[in-house]
Amino acid sequence: MSDPSATREFLDRLAVDHVNGDTFSGTCHPAWPGRAFGGQVLAKALRAAARTTLDDAMQPVSVHAYFHAPVAAGQAAQFEVDRVRDGRTFATRRVSVTQDGRLLVTVMVLLGRPGEGPDHQKEAPVVPSPDVLTAEDRLIPEVILPADTDFEALGYPSDGQVDLRVIDGDISAAGTRRPTWMRAKVDLPEDPMIGAALLCYLSDITLGTTALEPHGGREATTDMQLGALELSLWFIRPAPTRDWMLFDFSSPAAGAGRALADGVIYDAAGEALAVAVQTSLMRRA
Repeated sequence: MSDPSATREFLDRLAVDHVNGDTFSGTCHPAWPGRAFGGQVLAKALRAAARTTLDDAMQPVSVHAYFHAPVAAGQAAQFEVDRVRDGRTFATRRVSVTQDGRLLVTVMVLLGRPGEGPDHQKEAPVVPSPDVLTAEDRLIPEVILPADTDFEALGYPSDGQVDLRVIDGDISAAGTRRPTWMRAKVDLPEDPMIGAALLCYLSDITLGTTALEPHGGREATTDMQLGALELSLWFIRPAPTRDWMLFDFSSPAAGAGRALADGVIYDAAGEALAVAVQTSLMRRA
């Protein structure tokens, strides 16, 4: 059982506060010094969109974020929801993320009622159990923040609330594959909306930098301009909030100063939960 205060702190990462009408507010921690973590921005936008529908049967179908400019970390951002359409089966929302009146991120959210239909998926890879793998010591590489940095003074969260276990995979110029087990180490409620927000948050920890692996990894690409341009998730099944999930991701291509990374997120039994795709800036500074 985790510390209740740690659970509350993690839930706050995924939540927004109601301001008025369809406007919400939320503050994000850094991913890079001074820049908000994109996965957290996406999670908060999803939660804001969901709070404008009164139909409890509606669950997340997809989210698509377009990052126009960095969101400042540690400063309140406004999440303004536009009710594009409310149908009997689906609801569409557009969320504008602003600070000081500047539009920084646009997020499209589709919510829908689950239905019955054909079922198929790309099979999960056969990998070692997370129990036999070593946990990552830190989530932020030393090339971004040295080991002796006071993380909390800079607004970064405790690494101890997220558990990542990387599996050695194929790395080549033609692409990368390094599956990773991931989970939150706090006792989150079993709620489909929180599960979807958790997937938004966790996916961005690993997805963007996988395109750097064929080029020597983050340590060998310090001269690169890096940053998310787009981040999308398609939700297939409700995600567990208290169990391991396997993220099988790769980078199919990079060029023209941009890189693509995609992956499938599975539960511990191998059932596909979501598909994630990210477009990143990756060009010489």
